[in-house]
Amino acid sequence: MSEEGGGSGRQRQLPVFHCPYCGDEDLTPYEDEKTSGWHCSACLRAFSVRLIGTGVQQG
Repeated sequence: MSEEGGGSGRQRQLPVFHCPYCGDEDLTPYEDEKTSGWHCSACLRAFSVRLIGTGVQQG
């Protein structure tokens, strides 16, 4: 998972506390040649979480 910081090009890995599919907390960082994210040892899924925005208002 990465967070983009206002166009500055910064990205940082933020912790994920549980798997969104099974709820287990046994997560490890996951990377392949195309993407990075998290791997759940309980359900064997790999996933990523992306922040789209905060305080977004419909105008």
